[in-house]
Amino acid sequence: MARRWREWVDKKSVPPGTFYSLTENLRAAKNRLVTELPLDILEKVVESTPKAHRTLLVATDDTDVDGNVALDAATKGILKSKRNRLRQAFTGDHDERMRRIRLLDEILACTERVLNPAAHAGATPLYEKEVQDAFKLIKDLEVSLSP
Repeated sequence: MARRWREWVDKKSVPPGTFYSLTENLRAAKNRLVTELPLDILEKVVESTPKAHRTLLVATDDTDVDGNVALDAATKGILKSKRNRLRQAFTGDHDERMRRIRLLDEILACTERVLNPAAHAGATPLYEKEVQDAFKLIKDLEVSLSP
């Protein structure tokens, strides 16, 4: 699964014999998702707006664009299309990417604990539970990759 993510990040198949560690693959995928987000806008505007109110950030209709006589039909069409794309970005796209980033962070944290034997030196080892949690996170991440 991590290899699939690596191929998605690099936008090409990993050549036979090339090895990337699980952590390298997951960090590369996370970094790719983060770079695709317009972070400044998201941090200042979208993140601080309750999810239920995000659809209100961009006008729901295009009457202001249609009524602007200074714009030609082609420009109006482009503005309407971009406004629609902004609506989608502020609602669905942002949430899905942020969910994937959180999943990758959780998987990375699990791999650091599960694959680090020193992390299990306590009286009650949590190894089996942590592995089960890691498998659930990986399954969630696989589901998020499905079209």
